[in-house]
Amino acid sequence: MNKFLFLDVDGVLNNGSWAMEMYERGVRVFRDGLLFEPSLVQLRRIVDETGVTIVVSSSWRLDPEACERLREWLAKYGMVIHDQTPCVGVERGEDITAWFKKHPGRYRYIILDDDDDMSRHMKHLIRTEFNMGLTAEKVDECIRRLGRR
Repeated sequence: MNKFLFLDVDGVLNNGSWAMEMYERGVRVFRDGLLFEPSLVQLRRIVDETGVTIVVSSSWRLDPEACERLREWLAKYGMVIHDQTPCVGVERGEDITAWFKKHPGRYRYIILDDDDDMSRHMKHLIRTEFNMGLTAEKVDECIRRLGRR
């Protein structure tokens, strides 16, 4: 069975606490499209241990420059973006539903996001905290729910 990870960026691959530290040093994390490298290491652990395929559901997918920066960051850690969800609704869950309509089949999937606007996909959400981002505990939960290779 194919496994997919619907990936948000802000609050998952970067976080508010780190962004504030960087801001105090004169670096604008969100404006400059920076990611928290320990979170990228954690994401790589999910990919390596589960064989999951990444689908971007983040608002970053709507900005070609931001999307390219995300591709570059993931490539630096040996990961690729398989696809992105379309933008069809107010809630991110509606976008995920639209993606599944375009890609029918049986899948095991999770959603990594710091928001909870997933409508009927709530049981697949692994919710991060904006100020923490992707933690080892959340990664362990992702691996448990997706299953190892």
